[in-house]
Amino acid sequence: MRTLEDTSSTQVSPHIPALDGVRALAILLVIPHNVDMLKAPFPAFEYPLVALMHAGWIGVQLFFVLSGFLITGNLLDTRNSANYLSAFFGRRVLRIMPLYFVALGVAFVIAPALGTVPQKLHATQSHQIWLWTFLSNWAQPFGGKVYGFGHFWSLAVEEQFYLFWPFVVLRCRPARLLWICAAAAGVALVVRVLLLVTHAPQETLYMFTVCRMDALALGAAAAAVIRIPAALTRLQRTVPRVAAAAAMMLLVTAAGTRGFAMFDISTQTVGYTLLSLAFALIILLAALPTTGALRAAMHILEWPPLRLVGRYSYGMYVIHPPLHLFLGTVLFHYFAPHVTPAAALLYAAAMIVASFVLAALSYELFESRFLRLKRKLMPTRSGASSAAVLADLGDAGLR
Repeated sequence: MRTLEDTSSTQVSPHIPALDGVRALAILLVIPHNVDMLKAPFPAFEYPLVALMHAGWIGVQLFFVLSGFLITGNLLDTRNSANYLSAFFGRRVLRIMPLYFVALGVAFVIAPALGTVPQKLHATQSHQIWLWTFLSNWAQPFGGKVYGFGHFWSLAVEEQFYLFWPFVVLRCRPARLLWICAAAAGVALVVRVLLLVTHAPQETLYMFTVCRMDALALGAAAAAVIRIPAALTRLQRTVPRVAAAAAMMLLVTAAGTRGFAMFDISTQTVGYTLLSLAFALIILLAALPTTGALRAAMHILEWPPLRLVGRYSYGMYVIHPPLHLFLGTVLFHYFAPHVTPAAALLYAAAMIVASFVLAALSYELFESRFLRLKRKLMPTRSGASSAAVLADLGDAGLR
């Protein structure tokens, strides 16, 4: 891990295996939440299962924090490179857009041409412009329904973050960036409170980019702090305290938000910020050397099957809602006309497996062809070849 506050090196951040596991945990939270088949009213014995599935949205928050951490780390480590901006934007395009636009192309170009548009997708066609332009997070709260692709709002948030954040990092050393991250987190909280006071739709607090900026900013702050030598030294001396703080923050936030209730007022105000801070601390623990029981816990995140899920998590995220809405629900109601907890759990597991298989095929047969081109977009010194700075680039967020 590079820790110098200012350097002329153009090496990108080293890959941290445990963060693949963090990415896997995020997608394994999100999919059961998005394919939850349990319906109210709930018998008392279903409450634990319902609470667990309803809380799965926090996986998106974890994705945001992780994205802020990885993106900012790479930007800080390459900000003196000759092709800083072109390399960054080129790599992001190659990672995100091929699968994203193929999904939209199948739904809105190929399917209509074949006359096989699902009935529920017809209404989405009139709002598809928001999907193609990565603006769905601003349209959905006000009736811009995008059935089957509602989850793309989070990708829109990240794309909008990518548009301005490289320019912020370019002008900041890590210490200064910490203050900017703190200010961004504070602005996000204030904006959410103002939206609540003005009775804005709840979805605005959930989807607007500025409202989720504290997650991205606190992840970015974690990346900045480990590149300040004095701060890194203090962190390494207090790892057990960091772990205790993360655990306590998660417990307090869960208690104060009724188990991470998605649209609870406390969740959408301080809950988002506290949850983001807890996740940022957990990511720091994954990035720092640890010992004893904590090291064993972090080692679990490096378990190869879990890392493999993390590797395919982007495809799993893109694929699972349309798979669920256009095929899964039809099959579920055919084979299980009566929704039971066991059937709902089995269905969620089946959707995870199916999404994993399809995402693996997409990655190995399609996406990898574009990912190989990323090596031509590595950060370089002025006049230097990219081969001189090749490193294992830790992909961000869902990727």
